Amino acid sequence: MINKPPGLPFLIVFSAAATFLLIWASYPSWYGFETFKFGIPIGFVLFLYWTIRITWADHKAKAPAGLLNSALMPWYIAIAVGLALITNAPFWIRYTISEPSLRAYATAVDQNPGRKEPCQWVGLYYVCDGRRYDDLLTGEEIPGSARLVVRDLFQQDDKGFVWLTSGEPNENADGGDRYTHLEGYWYSYLYDSSW
Repeated sequence: MINKPPGLPFLIVFSAAATFLLIWASYPSWYGFETFKFGIPIGFVLFLYWTIRITWADHKAKAPAGLLNSALMPWYIAIAVGLALITNAPFWIRYTISEPSLRAYATAVDQNPGRKEPCQWVGLYYVCDGRRYDDLLTGEEIPGSARLVVRDLFQQDDKGFVWLTSGEPNENADGGDRYTHLEGYWYSYLYDSSW
């Protein structure tokens, strides 16, 4: 079944692209637009290849038949990835698994504000530069807070988490960081240069 068009190599490439999209969407404040900028051209090329292979196989009378055949697997994967992206499931799954470790790390950062935290895996996120959150109006560190910088697949560190036990982050004075409240004391942030 898997050796019929479009074939196992195509399914592997398609699955790898889908996996990359899901991993990319699992970061805090992920770039939704940039993800679709990647996904649409790659998806179009893969769809074009799929169409050519299926049309040629149909012409040669070698196309697989039935609703549960390998030729339709990319469509099932694409629908599942689309639903996951729409519901933001990759982020919430990764965040929920990582939250206890993130909380422990944030507590350690808050209790030792002078200690520089090394880059390390905290839960399922690679976190660097853990420090207390600075009140940008007064310039002072806020007790009971932590700012965790998360590095993504391309080693970009323009996103992360903020843990604030009192108050909320101030977008208006924060030089480009945009915040999204997650739950409890947790916020995600993304640096936006156009902000």
